[in-house]
Amino acid sequence: MTDVRTIAYEALLDVENGRTLSNTKEVLDKYSYLERNDRGFLKRLIEGVIERRITIDYVLDLYSRVPVSKMKKQIRTLLRMGTYQLLYTDVSDHAAVNETVRLARMKGFDRLSGFVNGVLRTIIRNRDSIPWPDENADVVRYMSVRYSCPEWIVNKLVNEQGRDNAETLLELSVSIRPVTARVNLSRSDVTDAAARSGGRISDICGCAIVLDDIDNIRDIPAFADGSICIQDISSMLVGMVAGVKENDTVLDVCASPGGKSLHAADLAAGGIVTALDVSERKIARIRENIDRCGFSNIETAVADATVYNERYEEYADIVIADVPCSGLGVMGRKNDSKYNISEESIDELVKLQRKILDNAARYVKRGGILMFSTCTCSLPENQGNMSYLTEKCRLTPVDFYDLLPDRLKDTTARDGYIQLYGKDKLTDGFFIGKLVK
Repeated sequence: MTDVRTIAYEALLDVENGRTLSNTKEVLDKYSYLERNDRGFLKRLIEGVIERRITIDYVLDLYSRVPVSKMKKQIRTLLRMGTYQLLYTDVSDHAAVNETVRLARMKGFDRLSGFVNGVLRTIIRNRDSIPWPDENADVVRYMSVRYSCPEWIVNKLVNEQGRDNAETLLELSVSIRPVTARVNLSRSDVTDAAARSGGRISDICGCAIVLDDIDNIRDIPAFADGSICIQDISSMLVGMVAGVKENDTVLDVCASPGGKSLHAADLAAGGIVTALDVSERKIARIRENIDRCGFSNIETAVADATVYNERYEEYADIVIADVPCSGLGVMGRKNDSKYNISEESIDELVKLQRKILDNAARYVKRGGILMFSTCTCSLPENQGNMSYLTEKCRLTPVDFYDLLPDRLKDTTARDGYIQLYGKDKLTDGFFIGKLVK
């Protein structure tokens, strides 16, 4: 019998040893034979411990005589797993403690099993009276512990986006949200696709379906036959407001996994969409989606978006540049990303982004549109780059207020951009800019 907690322990120990694990796809693929409930628990345990690490460590430091930083990696991992189950799941206290102690013994830590047992039982006794940081005395510390986010990120978001928007983003980062899919309207009716996917039509975006409870997306008929594409609603907005028309030429310079390219192909009947990305691996992901959905008007090529390609000089009616970014708007989708970025890395990202945007601007035809987007909430990466595009690249912002769904309308769209914060619980922290050449 497969021990789900042992699998989770080994995956989390890999993270402790420096392996990046932004999601659990690799682990779940390896153990695809598990029952659905076991797969769900495995996913939640791995992602939850990573996501809530700062909060969990705060609690452990309150009730352990050994600071978290001084613990053996194995014991630290076991205690984080046990604490997560006690604080954030409906696993019984008895099972959470006993299974963690059993795992400690199984991994050769008999002498420390009493310590593990004692810490977890102390947490149980104090669970309803944990002394959390004072919101009024130190809001950054409070939000860091409450939403398990490094203090420098909290401080950055509060300073740049305001406290309310920052808290919305941070709450979103530790919330469980459903998967969304976009209907390929040239291939399927929304109502039919929703029925065949077991989803519901979004009340934000008419071409979006919300999939509240799925285990394996490949088992959904509407996905298997290409009627739907998995895509976040924020990402769908890029295609919705771009103004793609029949016979348009569209160039997507950072296209993987292909959601925006496929959306453009769905809208540009008679036109052509060119999807580029930096490696064969990324292009393979795009091709997989193209083949499944059956679009014949998309071509792909390996290309580094930071390197100018004269072939695409003033080539496209619409250029899409969804540039690599810090991901501060999607921390809940990439659970360890918040621990692996820094202010210095954001500065380097801005330089990279501007290399891409320099080229993307050159690829737009006169009178054509550049769609610039990121999945972050960072002034240098977003509004800073909008200023760069207008001042250095001589593009002009385009009003797209009337093209937005009613619930997402923001007056900044009249100035050519919108910053989303996920207040509707379905969109992400996402930035979209629209400019004309």
